[in-house]
Amino acid sequence: MRSFLNIEAVMLKKRLLEVVKSYPNKTAIAYDNVKISYQELYAKIQHLSHYLSKTGITQGDCIALVLPNIPEFAIAFYAIAKINAIALPINPLLKEEELSYYIIDSKARAIITNSDGADISRKIISKLDKKIELIVIDDMKLSYPVNNSIIPESASNFSGDVLYQYSSGSTGRPKRVCRSQNNLYHEVINFTQTTNISSADNILCLVPLYHAHGLGNCLLAALSNGATLAVLEQVTNQGKAIEVPFVFRRARVLELIEKEQITILPAVPYIFNTLAETPNDTQVDISSLKLCFSAGNFLAKEIFDKFLQRFDIPVRQLYGCTEAGSIAINLDADLTSTYNSVGEPLKNIEIKIIDDAGKELPIGTTGEIVIKSPALTKGYCNQPKLNQQVFQNGRFFTGDLGIKDELGRVYITGRKQIFIDTGGHKVDPLEIEKILITHNQVKEAVVVGIKGSYAGEIIKAVIVTQNQDICDEKEIVSYCKDKLADFKVPKVIEFRNEIPKSPLGKVLRKNLIDNLSDKITS
Repeated sequence: MRSFLNIEAVMLKKRLLEVVKSYPNKTAIAYDNVKISYQELYAKIQHLSHYLSKTGITQGDCIALVLPNIPEFAIAFYAIAKINAIALPINPLLKEEELSYYIIDSKARAIITNSDGADISRKIISKLDKKIELIVIDDMKLSYPVNNSIIPESASNFSGDVLYQYSSGSTGRPKRVCRSQNNLYHEVINFTQTTNISSADNILCLVPLYHAHGLGNCLLAALSNGATLAVLEQVTNQGKAIEVPFVFRRARVLELIEKEQITILPAVPYIFNTLAETPNDTQVDISSLKLCFSAGNFLAKEIFDKFLQRFDIPVRQLYGCTEAGSIAINLDADLTSTYNSVGEPLKNIEIKIIDDAGKELPIGTTGEIVIKSPALTKGYCNQPKLNQQVFQNGRFFTGDLGIKDELGRVYITGRKQIFIDTGGHKVDPLEIEKILITHNQVKEAVVVGIKGSYAGEIIKAVIVTQNQDICDEKEIVSYCKDKLADFKVPKVIEFRNEIPKSPLGKVLRKNLIDNLSDKITS
């Protein structure tokens, strides 16, 4: 088995070329009944990159990818990297106004989409006073004969940006993150050296490729190591893709794990929870799995226990961010007492816990998580003041709160920015959420701060009850008063059928702040 860990750290696209040369006939991408070999994949990438060049796309131009999880996403991403342009993956489920913001802010020169996204892309382009190429990838013939003589890459190294992604803050407009091919190359190296991913692995992609988790831990992790990337196919109705709840895909996912002999499963808590709820009388063989890890949100102990009990496989927590990709992962042999840790930093990454004065804190003390990584972006685009605050001396001040234990494991304890300022007290909403979730009628709980009549904020709790049970507001308040200081007790209680979340299961707290018409409890 060939190793690529000693390749000079220069270009992500060169790493793919090495893989293609070593494993030309191996399956690179499996999608539904389609198998694409590495040689076939590279031929498609070459063809699309030539087409992009002919349309006038040049080095440094931004191309928006409005694509779902289909093989064409990988082809387009690498074709863009091949000509040293910049890929901007965007959630294809966004509405016109949301998509327009990203297209305008990034100064996109072209949009690559499929037939499902063609109409909305045309609407956006028609309203902009700028020439933007529209490339509907469904209409292109990418199945050309494979050229056995692979076209060599340019000898020159390109150090500019190759990827734009938007960091989803809890408030305000998303910030554009700029990352280079070298950043992504190092992300691959860090993850590979830590988890020992190789060409013998098969990775199942269930999370969006436009997100950092899907792009880094599925697409790049697989194709940069000669592994096979199996992608859960879309559900279609009359030729058009439709969204369905994940529970209706569960049987297909379990089938794919067995059929494709999946060894690595990156996912998010709600996916692992849904899989864990597979009926006990359902025959399941997922013995090929050797690594399951969750990112995007905190993995509750209930989900960890449920999955372990059902499949006898532990789900490990991974910590990452849009600015640097994967940062830490829990690879403990025994997760009995450390299931809630995100583990130690990946290889080549440094994590420190600091106080407000920038001083490193001792073991077991809560502070801000600061990271240093060769995969880290140099900063947000056009945000000089913010960059001065959060990017200092090659380090990124994440805004996350955490502690380290005596073995260097990291535990995420909260988010610095979401502290609620109420009556002069700084309150951690996660602390209140942990109390609420212990109530026997509470299924989910999210706590936010809303603007009060005077200065400061009022604590608001948004609750989803168990089995739509009728729950009394006064009972909730009384329960909290018994377990929390008075200033931490929610003054506003709102009951909902579900908590708004992103496609990766991340709670959209800003969607819970705007509703100020709730009853204020006494």
